[in-house]
Amino acid sequence: MFSRSGIIRKAPPIITTGAGDLKFAGHDLQVDYEITGQMRTLASAHVPLRGLLRTAPDVAEALFRAGEAALTLDDGRGCRIRMLGYTSGSDTAYFEIRI
Repeated sequence: MFSRSGIIRKAPPIITTGAGDLKFAGHDLQVDYEITGQMRTLASAHVPLRGLLRTAPDVAEALFRAGEAALTLDDGRGCRIRMLGYTSGSDTAYFEIRI
């Protein structure tokens, strides 16, 4: 898109939010998630999408230590996630996702 000044402006990324079921290492619980990018292109994407999830701080830490988990999105789609980051005491963990 061009603005009046002729500078190209990039559209903000699409963010998909929802509540999903998370399963890993003896845990089975519901979490809130945000995924940056278009979910419909995930199967054909060469680069995984990234996102974050929010849960209790002790669960977020255990999830990060586990490294991988299964996340079922609110539309019923099952995905494998790989953990990328977590800050001690935080309720947020960051991941990348592939179908």
